Amino acid sequence: MRNTMQINQLWHRAVAITLPALAAAVLLLNSGCVTVEEPIDKINPALRQSSVVSTNAPEFSPQRGETVAWRGDITVHAPEGQAVPDALVADLKAKIDTQLVAKGYRFTQIGEQPDYLMHGIIVLGNELNENQLRDVLGFEPGLVTHGQKYEKGSLLLMLVDPNSYSTDWRAVVQVFTSQELSPEERDHRFDYIIRSLLRPLPDLKG
Repeated sequence: MRNTMQINQLWHRAVAITLPALAAAVLLLNSGCVTVEEPIDKINPALRQSSVVSTNAPEFSPQRGETVAWRGDITVHAPEGQAVPDALVADLKAKIDTQLVAKGYRFTQIGEQPDYLMHGIIVLGNELNENQLRDVLGFEPGLVTHGQKYEKGSLLLMLVDPNSYSTDWRAVVQVFTSQELSPEERDHRFDYIIRSLLRPLPDLKG
């Protein structure tokens, strides 16, 4: 119950002002997409799976040269007693930055108003992913856990209009988590996860 309250409190503090009402959420889903990514090599087959859901406002059409900025750090919600190293979260954030720049987005300079603010949330554990995540988002990525020994983990990213505080674009990638990967495998997998997450975001380079 406490985890449910924590996720909802986070969502309402950082995102509720940005999330559309239920009717608008349905409209967003109509313009969204769901993809199941192809597996990556050299990792346990179960850990190669991922599911991605993305939605966007009908008017969302980023242009070349538009800027982004983080609104705080990526927030982590995990089962009680499960620690997530700050360095791991920082690494994920840095990889998101790198891939956004590769897609043509520019990060703001100090004092510059961004075109989009970014919110990031990590949700770990089957219970949080299957119940609270669905309750908060109104949908779930749908990664199938039947017969799996691994727990689900999700990474959410939202682009928000800094003036209206409406959510222009959001995506979530869901995978199975594991502590058995080597540092090299984990790094490779992070690249793959973030590439999957950002693939639906329009590319500003062309």
